[in-house]
Amino acid sequence: MRTSRENRSAPVSVLTGPLPPGRAMRFRAVVGTGVLFLAMLLLGGRFAQIQLLDHERYGDLALQQRTIRRSLSAWRGHIYDGAGRLLATSVKRWSVFADPARIENPRATAVLLSRTLGVDAASLRARLDGSSRFAWVKRQVSDAEAEEARRLGLAGVHFRREHHRLYPPGRLCAHVVGFTDIDGRGLSGIELEFDRVLRSTPGREEVRCDAARRVIRRPGGELLSRPANGYDVYLTLDAYVQQIAREELMAQVGEHEPESAWALVLETRSGAVRALVNWPDFDPNSPALSEPAHRRNYVLTDAYEFGSVMKPLTVAAALQEGLVSADTQFQCHGGAWSVGRRTIHDVHPFGTLTVSDIVAKSSNIGAAQIGLLLGAERFHGSLRRFGFGEPTGIHLPGEVSGIIRPVARWTRDSMMSVAFGQEIATTPLGTACAFAALANGGLLLQPQIVSKIAESGTGRTVYELSGPRVRRRAVSERTAALVMEMLERVVQQGTGRRARLDRYGVAGKTGTGALLRLDRRGYSEERCLASFVGIAPADSPRLLVLVSLKAPRRGSHYGGVVAAPACREILRRTLLYMNVAPRKSPRTMAEAPR
Repeated sequence: MRTSRENRSAPVSVLTGPLPPGRAMRFRAVVGTGVLFLAMLLLGGRFAQIQLLDHERYGDLALQQRTIRRSLSAWRGHIYDGAGRLLATSVKRWSVFADPARIENPRATAVLLSRTLGVDAASLRARLDGSSRFAWVKRQVSDAEAEEARRLGLAGVHFRREHHRLYPPGRLCAHVVGFTDIDGRGLSGIELEFDRVLRSTPGREEVRCDAARRVIRRPGGELLSRPANGYDVYLTLDAYVQQIAREELMAQVGEHEPESAWALVLETRSGAVRALVNWPDFDPNSPALSEPAHRRNYVLTDAYEFGSVMKPLTVAAALQEGLVSADTQFQCHGGAWSVGRRTIHDVHPFGTLTVSDIVAKSSNIGAAQIGLLLGAERFHGSLRRFGFGEPTGIHLPGEVSGIIRPVARWTRDSMMSVAFGQEIATTPLGTACAFAALANGGLLLQPQIVSKIAESGTGRTVYELSGPRVRRRAVSERTAALVMEMLERVVQQGTGRRARLDRYGVAGKTGTGALLRLDRRGYSEERCLASFVGIAPADSPRLLVLVSLKAPRRGSHYGGVVAAPACREILRRTLLYMNVAPRKSPRTMAEAPR
């Protein structure tokens, strides 16, 4: 019985007990094969997904790991004067940057770099402590600074080349040329106005790198886009004439200590600006070190009441309307003329004066009577034809229009005040353009500052100033010629005698305009705008020079004393430089037109 029970339990022990060695190996082989097959099936599916469905994405990732796309620098265009002298260019400078992730000790690195490059250690450490993979240390350092920083051998600190804008003449042409920011974007002057023309377009290339993202040096790389240099801009400005104007203006600044001053040289036949000087000035190589007021281009950005400079334009309006002739007489009442509650004064007492005398001797009373004779409509219309109340259109930023009130708001006082330069304001450039119209036969021209634009490198011209741009006719040729004769008398016999030249005939007009008080509550008795407009040669005008000193603090405040000498010297030196033939014999005062 025991034997039979043991026999009945044997199959159970076979199923639940250990497998025989041969069957165990076969079982493990089957299971392992199944697992391997399943793994291969999964891997195959994954490979299929990568190769068939996601191959583009992973191809791009692989390409990014073994290549770097980097910028190919291009040059910003140069700026030249009319004679081809370099006014603005670009040079390559080293810039220092860091990869904070590769810097082991940000504090020590910041201290070492601050000593070498002169940067603030605390600020630099804050940048190096960040999670970014890029941080500027200092941009556009000198070669000596870059070499000293390179010798430190700091991990995670790298160097790259950047373009740095450079202005070889320094302050000389600062207000015209302007300056850029550290990234090469124009911020003022020609740099701003022609930023799109001067600006370069960097190229792109793709090069191989190793696992540490270091470029593997090999000939060339895959060019993705070509760099394009900016265009070169040539100005009508002449740096030599600019230097003349600056020297003569600064001589008067040193003698009379004004708040500000400017000088402008304009070609009367073309409207080309040959010199434009402002003081105070600044160094465009370090614009951040200057005060904002010193960067203002007063010739364009500020409008003033120019005082007696307006009188020839008043006379031109009356001559054009046929209301007066050069010999028409006006009673000037001994220097004081009461009109209603208002009394108008002259600096010197005059009796009867002709229209020509009124201009030569600068009589406020005579000019006021001519203004009343014109009437509001005709007077206002004439001044608008001379460009008052509108910008000149010069290609420089910041120009204002000036102030001329609507004719409906003109009163009897307005007609008298405007006639001798009050209650109307214009920019120095606007004033110069109005006088240039008298000098060139009556045409109001748009002033020009750019003469040519050319491709950098090839020199191929893409734009060139072909001739004067006429805005409108201001007065007839006859009227312009009559007023020019009166302006020559101003210099020969009148208030502008300090502008007289022996070898060239000079025509011009003095002006002493009242300025507002510093608290802007009425006109000041101490502050004035001393100006002189000079034109030469008087018999065949080529150049117009405007010089103004705002609020001179020392010596005289009259335009004929303060501004005329500078105007005279600028005209003399520039005409000689231009090889303009002088007249054969000096003209005497007796020969001057009356």
